[in-house]
Amino acid sequence: MRFEHRGIRTRLISCSKRAITMKQSISAVGKSSAHPSEEVQAEAPAKLEEQVTATQVSAIAAGLRLVAREPVPVRRVAVALGGAGECWRARDYAQRRETVCAIAAAWGWSEALIDESIDALIAPLNRFALESLVRSVPRRKDVIGVIMPGNIPGAGIHEYAIGLLAGCALMIKTATAEPFFFARFTQTLREVDAEVGARVAVLNWSRERSASTSAFRTSCDWIAAFGNDDTIARLESVKSWDVSEAGGASRLRVRFNNRVSGALVASELAVGPAAMAVADAIARDVSLFEQQGCLSPHHIFVESSYAGAVYEFARELAAALERFAKRSPAPRRYGLEEAVAVRRIRESARWRGIGGSAVALMEGEGLGWTVVCDDEASFAISPGYRTVTVSRFGDLEDLKRRLAPVAGRIEAFAIAAPGARLESLRAFLAALDICYICAPGAMQSPPLDWSHGGGAFLHALTASR
Repeated sequence: MRFEHRGIRTRLISCSKRAITMKQSISAVGKSSAHPSEEVQAEAPAKLEEQVTATQVSAIAAGLRLVAREPVPVRRVAVALGGAGECWRARDYAQRRETVCAIAAAWGWSEALIDESIDALIAPLNRFALESLVRSVPRRKDVIGVIMPGNIPGAGIHEYAIGLLAGCALMIKTATAEPFFFARFTQTLREVDAEVGARVAVLNWSRERSASTSAFRTSCDWIAAFGNDDTIARLESVKSWDVSEAGGASRLRVRFNNRVSGALVASELAVGPAAMAVADAIARDVSLFEQQGCLSPHHIFVESSYAGAVYEFARELAAALERFAKRSPAPRRYGLEEAVAVRRIRESARWRGIGGSAVALMEGEGLGWTVVCDDEASFAISPGYRTVTVSRFGDLEDLKRRLAPVAGRIEAFAIAAPGARLESLRAFLAALDICYICAPGAMQSPPLDWSHGGGAFLHALTASR
């Protein structure tokens, strides 16, 4: 069918249609047709799991550069992205189901949890939000290389959308651990609008293929990389990342590395009838993506003058995590390091409590979820997998002291407080350079103009002249 918005007409597929092949997805680079030329097809891998060579990377980048020189109306891009997002909002959409099943099989996460997580991820990707963003995005003709993370599916979707709205072409290098989401989302984008979708190439190769990485580095105008601290440090250690474009290599301009998030519960909402709803919302924020992303809260700070209220809220949160686990079960398997890390948190809390410290442990079946109520703790970084610390703070100076260990690395904070107090609490957190401040339950759905990592990607687009 066709969709028209403000005079822009584009073809939209039915969300129940079959998925197109990976050969179509990768090889359509540089073409306005969904049926690429035989020459380009010959250069592209035919299967999702097939890794590209350096020659293929260079050839695909050359096609992207041609595409980037031919502008597409920005509102058409917004409509196409919105249409792709609309398809992915349907849980039975073929590309989404294939992605969910592939991730569940590879990682051991439950399909229900992945579906809930993708719902949150896709929520901001609607045509109205996209068209609102158009006015604030600078126009470019760059070929941007984006190294996507392997810890959660779809991380980087905001930068994906912003890059396309800016008029750029994107060469996406997916992680070996998660090659699924962006390959299939880009297939959907091509089905919605082949010309817009042709501005993205999604490729995969292992870290050992240094020649492919070198071709990627030299073929793109600049690079944005997602990863943990070790990954970013490894990339930064490659000296040629920082050679100027005139010298023939691209700069690693944007780095998204380890960040943490938390939540604040005001005293008025920590106990009583409102506490359950707050706990349910925070439990969702904690559980989505198995607490692996930068927007997942690690530590909940409860405002109170006495420890009893904090313990009661920790119990409420434990019950909420159990309720969430009933509909979105915990992983059916864990890696050894992950299991050891969760066990270490549990046993440390258990023995500290036995030793007389003001620490209480609450835990679900297996490694399903863990709540540590530690009255005096400063910000504690979680190993993930629904493991969270709850602590008391007396006033904002006390909270600032407790956040000091992660100062400069806090991405998001949820605030549960009465309306009359929200503004002052928001101002306090914003002064700590926290990028995204929201209500509980909304942490995994930041708006498209979210200042991710301090707005690094948008700043790079503006500075790239």
